[in-house]
Amino acid sequence: MIKRPVVHVLEDIHPEALDRLSQSADVLGREIAFPSTCDALIVRAKKVTAHDIAACPNLKVIGKHGAGLDAIDLEAAQERGITVLSTPGVNAESVADLAIGFALSLIRNIQPVSTLTKSGHPLPSALRNGWELGELSAGIFGLGAIGRATAHRLMAGFGAKVQAFDPGIPDEQWPEGIDRVGSLADLLTTSRILFLHAPLLPSTRNAINDAALASMPAGSYLVNCARGGIVDENALSAALRHGQIAGAASDVFDQEPPAPDNPLFDCPNFLAAPHLGASTNGALRRVGFSIVDQVLDGLRDHHIPTTDANASPKQEK
Repeated sequence: MIKRPVVHVLEDIHPEALDRLSQSADVLGREIAFPSTCDALIVRAKKVTAHDIAACPNLKVIGKHGAGLDAIDLEAAQERGITVLSTPGVNAESVADLAIGFALSLIRNIQPVSTLTKSGHPLPSALRNGWELGELSAGIFGLGAIGRATAHRLMAGFGAKVQAFDPGIPDEQWPEGIDRVGSLADLLTTSRILFLHAPLLPSTRNAINDAALASMPAGSYLVNCARGGIVDENALSAALRHGQIAGAASDVFDQEPPAPDNPLFDCPNFLAAPHLGASTNGALRRVGFSIVDQVLDGLRDHHIPTTDANASPKQEK
């Protein structure tokens, strides 16, 4: 009898994806203490440290349910010969939807208008008039799958003029219809609404700081569905209070979950969400299937057999 691999799933994934995984492996849930003697690990937002990796003697594969790998100690994994897998682009549509939803809420003052209307208070004139997305110059920092999905929504859905900065894309691969700018500084000075979709790297950490925000047109908007560390949160809170930035929204924070005393939470023109960009049924199903299939393939690559006779066809990813 073939011994089935053990996969420790530390955070919830789509039940259909979990069912697929259980057909081919023994699954440990979040109620089981970690570290464990698992052969593979699936995480969403949880950090995987060098200590965690060292404490899992059988670990061969780490699957990240999502795109960013900044919470995983890649160096420690590489030293152990552990395969690290992720699902870039699979949740792009859901994250782009949230980015557009944030933008519409900001430029139409949805949160304060709703609060005042429900309380019976009249609206001040400053809240009555908003903006159309099509009349604001939109800038995107980071033009990967999510950035492109956001750009498509802005152009096809709202007729917005979109420009972007992404030094990693060759000219011949640049998407049609999106203006290319040569630097982040140029993007900032010409964008009335800025969407952040760049990865968190040493070069992007705190890229949106005091100077960056001051260089944007007065009364601009900022939407961050990338990584919290890209934005200096103290700088953004100051820019919001002083009116340099008319409104901002973020699904991500430098510390997650964010502390209750985060300076942004005192700003009435700031919208917050607890990293929910990919939390739609469609995205969770696609990402869950993708990472489960990759993890099972990774285990086979490490010569750990799986009993996959009943697994669903991979085209369902």
